[in-house]
Parts: sequence; C-alpha cells; structure tokens
Amino acid sequence: MAEFPRRYTRHSTPIEPTPALDLPPEDDPVWARLVKGEIPHEFSYTAAGMLIFNLNLQWQRDPSRLTLLIKQIRSFFQKYHHLLSGDVMKLFS
Repeated sequence: MAEFPRRYTRHSTPIEPTPALDLPPEDDPVWARLVKGEIPHEFSYTAAGMLIFNLNLQWQRDPSRLTLLIKQIRSFFQKYHHLLSGDVMKLFS
C-alpha cells in the first residue's frame, strides 16, 4: 500500500497553564461571610453565584456545617481560579 503525502503539517501550540491563585486560608472571615450571604457580589462566573446561594441555604438549615461549606467554596475557587481571579481580587482586597 502506497504512502500518501501529507497536504499540511499540523503544528501544536504549547498550552501555558494559568497559574493558581494564592487564595486566603479557610479561616479568613470573608469565606464565612460569603457562605452566610453577608457579602453581596455579582460573580463573573454564574456557577459561583449559584454555588454560594446553595451553600447559604445549607448553612441556614444547619449552621454547624459552616467549616465544611467553607471548604467546598474554597475548593471551587481553586478549581476555577482562571475564571474567578477578578472576583477574588474584589472580594479579598
């Protein structure tokens, strides 16, 4: 079977990963205020606002879960840092 010549050469572009944010530790009071709904903020990433709304409902049902809810929101911010960096600067400055 004969080899066909390639019509084009596909060059791959190296992808630079977005550097992770230095998020404040879990004991920063802003995390608790976010979960409790004390900080009004319009997030640039809609899913963040939806998550915080959900965490606020969970906190209202059971305030003893606050530390677990803070871990969840901080983990979300770490995972989607490339979408939430502007929000982090506004919230924690």
